[in-house]
Amino acid sequence: MLYANGLSALLWAIFFGFGLLAFADEKPCTLHHEGSYYNLNSLTASQDYEFETLGGYPFYLNVCRRVTTESWSAGVPDNVDIAGLVRKGHHDFAIGLVNTTLEMRDTGLMLHLSNGSPCPEEDNLFGSSSIRFLCDASVYGAGKPVVISQFPEDDNQACQYTVEWRTHFACPTGERGLISGLIVSSVITMMILLMLFIVSSTLYNRFVLRKRGFDQLARPSKIHLLELVDFCMELFRSAVDNVRSSGSRWARSARDLNPASHQWSSRDEEQAMMVTDPLEDDHDRELQDTNVWRNDAADASQGVDDSGTIRS
Repeated sequence: MLYANGLSALLWAIFFGFGLLAFADEKPCTLHHEGSYYNLNSLTASQDYEFETLGGYPFYLNVCRRVTTESWSAGVPDNVDIAGLVRKGHHDFAIGLVNTTLEMRDTGLMLHLSNGSPCPEEDNLFGSSSIRFLCDASVYGAGKPVVISQFPEDDNQACQYTVEWRTHFACPTGERGLISGLIVSSVITMMILLMLFIVSSTLYNRFVLRKRGFDQLARPSKIHLLELVDFCMELFRSAVDNVRSSGSRWARSARDLNPASHQWSSRDEEQAMMVTDPLEDDHDRELQDTNVWRNDAADASQGVDDSGTIRS
């Protein structure tokens, strides 16, 4: 009963936490406006959208990320994220850096890009652009951006661009709220918990209860769930106890270890080398006794002649 109440409280905490995160988290390139929710992340592409300026120069643009086209002599640092560029005759012109903040204006959903390449023959002016996203449900797919104005009009001198983009991704959708966030998080959490229950229950039936065949498959029941939770808690406590015991043994061994006992000085080495081995002493003693016996035998042989008479 205690496990059931704790598990229920844990599930409610997870659901409520996921719901708050879903409500509070505001993704880049999204906007809540007057009860509607706009999301342009679907326009983020692995390849840049390519179209042309009014004078025919190639125009490369991406949404909510940097362009994948390599820039050449754009006049901006290498570590910045270029949102779009115009490939002019002898160099590239960055029309602005990546911006993920959308704005709602009278003309529609707007995305402003700034701090691009230095403007030709202008001081303290840099490339910029305004992208107007128009809701058009009749446009299939992402649609295609179009340059509707540029200033100055000369392509080689142009520094500011206005782009219009008709797409169904710019149409508003229902605003995501706390209730919808709770529902989505609840479904996801239940699916994860169900998968964990199936896998752990099958392993428990097979290796603990020694069941085989279809009997080892998970069978949802309150008693089985409580048994499984109790078994998991026992495993967790056992693992914690093992970690604690191994830590205690390591601490004791570290305290008992005397670093000074493993350090030999030259004086200690000399004294250790001077200490004789008992086996070597016994061997030397046997050799000495053998030599004495041989000397006595030689002296005895020298004091007796061939007839057996002892010489004086």
